[in-house]
Amino acid sequence: MDGARLLILNSPNNPTGTVESEETIRSITETAMDAGVTILSDEVYEHIIYDTIHSSAGTFGEDVITVNAASKTYAMTGWRLGFIAGPPEYMEQCLKVHQYCQTCATSISQYAGVAAYTGDQSCVKMMKDEYRVRRDILVSGLYDMGVRFPKPQGAFYTFVPLGREKTQEVMDAGVIIVPGDAFGPSGAEYARFSYATSRENINAAVERMRPVLEV
Repeated sequence: MDGARLLILNSPNNPTGTVESEETIRSITETAMDAGVTILSDEVYEHIIYDTIHSSAGTFGEDVITVNAASKTYAMTGWRLGFIAGPPEYMEQCLKVHQYCQTCATSISQYAGVAAYTGDQSCVKMMKDEYRVRRDILVSGLYDMGVRFPKPQGAFYTFVPLGREKTQEVMDAGVIIVPGDAFGPSGAEYARFSYATSRENINAAVERMRPVLEV
């Protein structure tokens, strides 16, 4: 970490759906603290986890800024409602920037956020269970076609090693995906699929891809 000032940690991860283990989060955080590096921990997908548990970097170190939002947990994407937490000296500076960039989230978003965070949370589990089913439909469909990649543990994406040519062919077949180079040079041979859509749409996408990907 020589020369680094900030480390961005994203778990559950977009675009891969990976959820880092508690041991990994602890190790990364303690190493960063020893090196004097601040961690920015993006935990927006913390409640959309299927086969493991969420660990927060803030549990293992004090020099951590945690970022979260209502957008994924409560399907409030577009309401622009989120929050950060961290050491007071950082929050003071963040507040200065925030005040001169925008006044605040709209009052409608704030009331909706209060209702979401303080209301019945059974909808969160219901949504997570539905995402698990949708994940399994997409993953099984791609596995059946010979495409191999780690099954996502969280979020609602798969990051699939299709290659640039196949990625374009899949899009030409009428399936909307995001070419992996949108996430940096290391993702150039990948494509991100989102399963935040209906089971019917996922099944239709699998059938559209079959002539392109089936081995």
